[in-house]
Amino acid sequence: MGKSEKITAALLWRWYTRGDEHHRMTDLYEKTKKAHRFFRGEQWYGVESGGEALPFYNFIQPVVEHKVASVCMNTMSIQYAPLEHAGALGPQAGEICQKLTAYAARQWERLKMDKLCWEVVKNACIAGDSYIYFHDGDCQAQVVDTCDLYLGDETCPDVQKQPYLLIARRQTVGQVRKAARRYGLGEEEVQGIVPDDGPLDRQEREEEWEHSDTREEEQLCTTLLAFWRDEDGVVCCARGTRDVLYQKPVRLYGGGRGLSLYPIAAFRWMGRRGSARGDGEVTPLIPNQIETNKMLARRLMNAKMTAFSRLVYNADKVLNKEALEEVGAAIRVRDMQANAVTDIVSYLGAAPMSPDAQALAQELVQQTRDLAGAGDAALGQVNPEKASGAAIIAARDQAALPLNEQIADFRQFVEDVASIWFELWAAYYPAELSRGVYALSGEQLRRLRVEIRIDVSPNSPYSRYAQEQALENLFQQGVITFEEYVTALDENAAAPKQKLEDILKNRQRQRVGGEPPQPFLRSRAE
Repeated sequence: MGKSEKITAALLWRWYTRGDEHHRMTDLYEKTKKAHRFFRGEQWYGVESGGEALPFYNFIQPVVEHKVASVCMNTMSIQYAPLEHAGALGPQAGEICQKLTAYAARQWERLKMDKLCWEVVKNACIAGDSYIYFHDGDCQAQVVDTCDLYLGDETCPDVQKQPYLLIARRQTVGQVRKAARRYGLGEEEVQGIVPDDGPLDRQEREEEWEHSDTREEEQLCTTLLAFWRDEDGVVCCARGTRDVLYQKPVRLYGGGRGLSLYPIAAFRWMGRRGSARGDGEVTPLIPNQIETNKMLARRLMNAKMTAFSRLVYNADKVLNKEALEEVGAAIRVRDMQANAVTDIVSYLGAAPMSPDAQALAQELVQQTRDLAGAGDAALGQVNPEKASGAAIIAARDQAALPLNEQIADFRQFVEDVASIWFELWAAYYPAELSRGVYALSGEQLRRLRVEIRIDVSPNSPYSRYAQEQALENLFQQGVITFEEYVTALDENAAAPKQKLEDILKNRQRQRVGGEPPQPFLRSRAE
């Protein structure tokens, strides 16, 4: 974007049209829809089957679910630390960073970031890439689909190096007009917000909410949210439709500090050379999925035709044809003198089916899963009673080695989120940071320079199982005491930590006050 270029509704729409052309040229819209359909199990979408429900195998979904879980079960925690040269803040910098770390943990829980991260990673695994957008000083988050984000440079994978970013949505005219009035737009300009049949509308018309017979305010229009940087490197934003810029350009600047990072973090499942977009797991598996389901349908059709005996009778000889379907009914025939009964009524025997089709289908499913790194061992189909927690963890980690790149990218994604949060807090200074246990001033945040560390810890059931086994072995060997064993247990451990703590408290009362033993199995209300 040129520095002297004025931001108008026409410019935003030109950016959008340019991005839409790229999406169509690369077939991004259709590829994304097709990948989500196959993940959901819509294997026969668009096939005319005469009303018959066609059978299918869906091995794509368990492959995706396994890989997404393998990445997201690594719990990420944000740790802020002062840079080596803390500057004017001096020793205070470490204390401030501790408070920011605690506040980040609170924000993570409040915003349900675990759920949002699963959604981002799953969308990326299916379609190739996904994004999360933080849209105010409180870091309220929204997941953005790959088809809804338009980049200024489709060859640059780093979101923060983009000349501009554009998020497109379809909203009712009434919603957009209400927002325009809130942004201070005059009523004459507000009435210029009208329904449109832009590129997105033409692409998705069959899937949209149709409003052909309703009033104008309930019809749909395309809204565009644009981000770019000004000459000083401060992020700016504006909102518009095809004809109206209903939020004028504004610098994201507060408290004497401007936002230097776009409030959008990206996660790509698998990088693509020379492209800002990624490749997902689903698209390469679709041909094998289609062929497997075709063979299944052919086998079932063959079984319907040849796997069961079929009645054959001479229509000129049999007088009561309906009796052929009745149990124990007499069959009347004509002119049976020398003819055998089998010449009048007989059965065609079942024909054997070649096992080759079944073997090929099973091979396709198994080989596809194995090559995708989602075989039985990787999917966790191991009896935990016959293997130790450590052995299961070792087998699982070995199977998950191909996902180390995605886990590293997920860690970078969380680090990007932490960087954006710090920028938003420093610029907008949420009220919660000024009171309570945090009690930080806006001036302290603006003067602070931090580095970010992301701590990763596996959080799968088998990881917790192995940890509890290790603690139990240490206790049985006398290396740690019972009190230390109980203290070391996690809150979500399989062992009842709360009840064990009640036992310890009961013993403590007996030792100190000579009180009689109290039952430890009591309700929390007591």
